[in-house]
Amino acid sequence: MPGGSAFQFIQMTEADLDGLGLPTDLGTPRQSQTTIPSDNGQVSLRGFWFLTPETWVTEFTEPLPTTLRETEKSLKQYIESVQSWMRQWVTNGHSPLHHCELYSLHMPRHTQDAYTAMAAYMGKTQGNEATVRQILEDRISQLLQDQAVEASLGTDTSHGNRLSIFAHLSRVQSLLCYQLIRLYDGDIRMRGQAETLIPTMFLWNKQMLESAKDSLRRPELFLTSSPFEVDCPIDTGVGGCPLSSPKAVWRAWIVAESVRRTWQATAVVQEVYKFFKTGWSECPGRLPSTIRRALWDASTAYTWARELGAEKNPLLVSMAKLEEILPQVAPIEVDDFNIACIGLYGMERMNRWLEEKGRFQPQLLSGLETMSYRF
Repeated sequence: MPGGSAFQFIQMTEADLDGLGLPTDLGTPRQSQTTIPSDNGQVSLRGFWFLTPETWVTEFTEPLPTTLRETEKSLKQYIESVQSWMRQWVTNGHSPLHHCELYSLHMPRHTQDAYTAMAAYMGKTQGNEATVRQILEDRISQLLQDQAVEASLGTDTSHGNRLSIFAHLSRVQSLLCYQLIRLYDGDIRMRGQAETLIPTMFLWNKQMLESAKDSLRRPELFLTSSPFEVDCPIDTGVGGCPLSSPKAVWRAWIVAESVRRTWQATAVVQEVYKFFKTGWSECPGRLPSTIRRALWDASTAYTWARELGAEKNPLLVSMAKLEEILPQVAPIEVDDFNIACIGLYGMERMNRWLEEKGRFQPQLLSGLETMSYRF
């Protein structure tokens, strides 16, 4: 893309929730809806609406006209947002990119390494800077070695000789953590080392998405060999309950939504770096994501299910036609991950949307505008 153009994004379409049920080849009874009791009666889960093929299509559209200065500001702001999510992950245990439940029961060793390396980096001083950088270099080398061994031996598999969806997801999030530090730190040596891993980052990201797409007709693969039930038998579901239970559907959504968000953030972070280095980059495209804040923030299956009740649309949408969707959605309904994605279209446009909808929230922007471009 030319340096004066912003990233392209996909066509805005809302997921069709009517009549979506479990895939017919699951071995479980076909259901169009699953309900649980609530204070307001019954809550519809609408089946596995987040695994329909059309919600996994990466789309591209022509970018809106913008200036080079506005493009650079939007891209820098996005990187600052992702950096802040990594800090939130360390300090709060969750972030717009790391669901609070994702690593609650099991965190792989390489993810633990990335977590502690980020904590060490956040606390580095002039006195220990060389030590922290050595720790980062060693942890990354260990991650690459472990993945090479696992790939050759097939030690971390969920079916056949393939990595589980969660295994793909955790390793991409781990390498993204390191890439975000080293590409944007400013240290020449670390930046050069990170550049050599950009092809690996793209490859792992691609493999993660392909793994998810290949599993769309088998929702149990979003749960088995996952952080929730590592050895869960496919025919019994999770924790002895059927795959259509509210808790199983919620957990499958967490993995699926985490894959969407991680794929998007990883692709943009690498392409933004290439843009600032060479003046151009390839358009990564855009996957739909669930933009309703209450769903991502829900800490239990019960809360998540209630948010889908009362005919509430989960807002699993893409953002290409931003001018059409923004008037229909209040800023308070949109979570921080998607607020950052909207910002890629230009901060002026987003500020206008926040003000026109009557719920201007300066905290969403003021912290970003004053943040250093580095960690």
